[in-house]
Amino acid sequence: MKIKQLMMQYAAGGLRQAIGASEAEIEGALEIRIRLGKPLTARTAKGEIALGGGFLPTMQDIVGTLEKMASHSLYAFDAEIKSGFITIAGGHRVGICGRVALEGGKIKTMRHISGLTVRISRQIIGAASAVVGQVCGDKGELRNTLIVSPPGAGKTTVLRDLIRILSKDGYNISVVDERSEIAGSHNGVAQNDLGPRTDVLDAAPKAEGMLLMLRAMSPDIIAVDEIGHDADVDALLAIVCCGVKIIATCHGSNLDDLRTKPAFAPLLANKIFDRYIFLGASPKPGTVKEVYDRDLREATA
Repeated sequence: MKIKQLMMQYAAGGLRQAIGASEAEIEGALEIRIRLGKPLTARTAKGEIALGGGFLPTMQDIVGTLEKMASHSLYAFDAEIKSGFITIAGGHRVGICGRVALEGGKIKTMRHISGLTVRISRQIIGAASAVVGQVCGDKGELRNTLIVSPPGAGKTTVLRDLIRILSKDGYNISVVDERSEIAGSHNGVAQNDLGPRTDVLDAAPKAEGMLLMLRAMSPDIIAVDEIGHDADVDALLAIVCCGVKIIATCHGSNLDDLRTKPAFAPLLANKIFDRYIFLGASPKPGTVKEVYDRDLREATA
């Protein structure tokens, strides 16, 4: 579905007319930002562009749009909204900000919504072609792999395609998709092609989800996006002890970034990952910048 068509499907009030009047550049958008009383903008590979001819969204426009994205059942999305996002059909992630309501010192939900960020999900077949040889060695052995990149540099896109390729090659893969960004599940149905031997646990916390899939699905590989907490690391350590391979991603720009993350110290010390693949956004998202082996030395295939 084209981005303009997607946005027109959900836009409410004056926002619908503003999106309808936007120029063709919207089709190249990576994300679209809708802020209360501020101009509409889109981020593209070439930079930020203005949309809507100076239209300034109202609270009614924003809430009406969010209600349509939630199929007019916002209460059914309370768990997602308190985490700051919902996922709509096609796997597009909609970030939400506003005034939070607290219960016991924790976020219960969000009210007075003042901004939405629509992150456009695109499945790019072949995005992982440059990294498959690192994950599968020259003798065909699977390697525990961590894919690292800054936000927007392609780590989820590469992970998604890698899962598809390995699934087609015969591996049973369990995907723990906490933010519904890998499979793009909507109402329990994956919107992206992850291959014929892939099982998806959608919207589950990563640490709990990985251990659940380990027990329940007998996977060859467990795949997860954006690890970073101590609980994630504890789950990874338990999984590798059971002989199941891990393919994961995390935020970072280089090896020094990983070394400064306290939660990652056990992973580095125990040499859990056989390959560390660093991606960049130039000349395009998903570009392989550096690859290291389990000893943190530059690696070849």
